[in-house]
Amino acid sequence: MIKNKVFIFILCMLLNYYFVEEFDLDIQFFDVFTIQVFLFAVVVLGDFFHKKFSNNKHITPSHFLIINFFRIFICVLFLLPKILNYSKNENTYIYNFFIIYFIYLFSDIILKTKIKN
Repeated sequence: MIKNKVFIFILCMLLNYYFVEEFDLDIQFFDVFTIQVFLFAVVVLGDFFHKKFSNNKHITPSHFLIINFFRIFICVLFLLPKILNYSKNENTYIYNFFIIYFIYLFSDIILKTKIKN
């Protein structure tokens, strides 16, 4: 499972950097790298807690909701400095973050449904 996550991380990193350069977006490579590493860490940490809760005998859907709300909360904290110091130039940074975040979410759903089948 972690091999798939690393592959998705590398693929997203390359695609993200390609689109930033191709469309001449106002995002530095360091920012792209920071977003990618942060989201990869959030995904791996979320999977860790998901497996931890899955081993529990008294599992409820609220356990998995807590994990997802925790992910969202961490992402908002990550974006908070950009949101508080908002300027038009940082729109692309925030859009880029959410596009990559949703790519990670969709890939996570696809991988989990693939494993179940």
